[in-house]
Parts: sequence; structure tokens; C-alpha cells
Amino acid sequence: MPFRLTLAALCVLFAPHAQAADSLDNRIGEALFRRMWVAAPTATQAADGLGPLYNARSCATCHPRGGGGRPPDPAVEGDQGVGYAIKLNDDPVYGRQIQANAILGQVIEGRPRVTYREEVVRFPDGETVRLRHPTPVVEDLGYGPLAEATVMSARVPPRVHGMGLLDRIPAEAIAAEAARQAASGGPVAGRVNHVTVDGKRQVGRFGWKAMHPTLDHQDAEAFSLDIGMSTPAYPEPWGDCTPAQTACRSAPHGDSKQFEGLEIPSTVIGLIDGYLRDLPPDGSLEAPKDKAGTKLFADTGCAACHRPSWRTGEDPAHPALSNRDIFPHSDMLLHDLGPALGDALPMGEARGSDWRTTPLWGLNRLAAKDGQLSLLHDGRARSVTEAILWHGGEAAEAKDRFMTLPAAKRKRLVRYVLGL
Repeated sequence: MPFRLTLAALCVLFAPHAQAADSLDNRIGEALFRRMWVAAPTATQAADGLGPLYNARSCATCHPRGGGGRPPDPAVEGDQGVGYAIKLNDDPVYGRQIQANAILGQVIEGRPRVTYREEVVRFPDGETVRLRHPTPVVEDLGYGPLAEATVMSARVPPRVHGMGLLDRIPAEAIAAEAARQAASGGPVAGRVNHVTVDGKRQVGRFGWKAMHPTLDHQDAEAFSLDIGMSTPAYPEPWGDCTPAQTACRSAPHGDSKQFEGLEIPSTVIGLIDGYLRDLPPDGSLEAPKDKAGTKLFADTGCAACHRPSWRTGEDPAHPALSNRDIFPHSDMLLHDLGPALGDALPMGEARGSDWRTTPLWGLNRLAAKDGQLSLLHDGRARSVTEAILWHGGEAAEAKDRFMTLPAAKRKRLVRYVLGL
């Protein structure tokens, strides 16, 4: 029986028990998040449509246990990292992203790699930290060289816990925070990345450059670029294949009339969105209890962008997410972090050196791995200290204050961030 009919029957069966139905939808959404999609055609049409070019076969491949990804380890031969991807500025042959995998009969676009140059940074008290300057590379290009004007920028997948709560922060509140910062006259002046989707101008809030206004839009782009499957927002069944890649475009696809003429219909996107919406943050939903750490975080200037708290708005469809005080430590705005982090790849109103303030909640789950982390948009920072030292532009003064702190206070600040 086709998946849509099965889902409809289940909805009828559980309709009298809303809580049970919500729980069932959540389990189905999680199963779809973990599902390993396969190439078309297959007898099980609800699971086919992968590729023809792709990076991952499931959402969970790039977000294991809802977490983030990491770049390849140059010291490990053949290591591809986790969800590591090379973004492009619409190359005429390779499109918007390098796809490192292909279904049978197709040719991969290339193998993303990274090389590093190390720089030693010395604190005034003599302590040193090694920063890695990454250079993304693509080996074994399958369709000839990239265009001369093509720009590459590496990305690792972010953590997806707590996105439902971030989705409920009122757009007008985010815009008001941008206006407040602009009126302050200080160096920190975050901006909204306004995104036009379906003819409507909206506040971007998801993605490294806040390119996506909603969960479903972000999920839809991931299906298109990473898995190569069509959705209502990205209906092309060949994903990121360009007109120059004729074999890819003419390969069998999994679009079907019974699934809205798509491979991933709105029902499936809705179930995955529902699962992600209900994923709680890895960190605490309460205000940080370390009051001295909170003050140090603010006095150093970190809180100017990493705004500690928000209050979610009213949402009758999702009462559990409504009218809640949350502590993501992000202002949800774009900030110019300077040329060292810039990638020359603007997106919407986000310039190359603009990045959305990353929510810090959930680092407590990774605290024991500080020194082996993959922080920032391309995973270059292996620790909280490294991540701070990469900050420039609007965050340069905060970074300088951090560098001049006594060693004990620097460690205290890092422990505070890792506890969020």
C-alpha cells in the first residue's frame, strides 16, 4: 500500500487520541529522518528517488543523533568527514554544491577535501593556541574544471536540536533586536537576512547565513542539494544537476502522481518538520545558574551577539512551544565577523563575511570533547577558545577582551560556554 494511504489510515485510526497521534507522527517523522533513500525505480515507491547525484542517503547521515558534522581529517586517508560539503556560487556545470556520491551509472562530481595551514596565536600571558587556516579542495572532478569565476566555501551541518523553539521566536522581535543594535551606535550591529520565499519577504533564521525562514524550507533545500530529491519548494527531481549534466537529468527519478508529482511530498516534509520541531535543545531550558559566568560572558562582550534569552510567541498549533522563555544564546542576526572567516559567497542579503550568530545551547553535551570539536561553519575550530579567536569584525573587541583576560577567567568563560 502506498505510503500516503498508510499514513491517512493511521491518522483516522488515531484521530480520537490527539496525544497518541502526535506521538505516532513524531515516531514516523524520526523514521523518515533516519530513512536510507534508494535510487529509482523500485517496487517501494515511497522510498525511492535518491540522487542521481547526492552527498548523503538520509538526513541522519549528516546529523547523527541530531548533532552536527565535521570536516575530513587530512591525516586519515579516504576520510570524508560527516556531512562535509563544498558550496558553490552557481557553477555552470556543478551547480550550487559538489555532490560526492552518485547512483549506479552516474559519475560523481568530485571528492571534497580540506588542507590546513597552522598559525600559532600567543596570549599576553604566554599561553599559545594553534589555529587551523582551511583551504577546501575538490579532488577527482568528474565533469571538467570548475569555472574560473566559481567560488568554493566549505560547510559542516549544524546541530538541529531546539529548532522548533527558534522557529517560534517572533519575526518582529528579531527585527526589533536588529533595530536596537543599530541605534546603540556601537560596533555590534546585527542585521536581518530578509529572504523571499513564494513571493513573500520573510525573516531568515536557519542556516549558517540565515538563508531559511522556516524549518520546511531548510529541510527542502537539504533534500535537493544533499540527497537529490524533489520537494514542494524544490520540485526538480534531479536535485542540483545542471543542464550541462544531461545524463543526470535524464536518469530515472522517483517523482510520482500519487506523491504530488514529487519524490518527497508535503506529507513527508511535514512529518520530518514535526519531529525536528519537537527535538528539545541539548542544553538546559532554564537560565544558566552560573551567575558569575553570566556576568563574565556579558562583560567580555560575548552577549552582545550571543543574546542569552528570548520569549517564544503564541502558536495555537504548537502550544508546547508557545510563550516560553528560552536561552539559546543567539540574537538570530547576521554579523560581519571579518575577512578571516569570510568566504566570498554571499547569500541573499548576507555578504561573504556575514554569519548568523550560532546558538550555543547544547555544547554541554560536547564539553568533554573540547579540543576535538568541529565549530564554526566549516568545522575549523577544535575548541571554544579557537572559535573565539577566529572572531573579527563586529566581534573583534570581544575577542581582544577575551585575550587580555587572566588565564583563570579565560578558562572560566570557556567552561561557561561549554555548560550551555
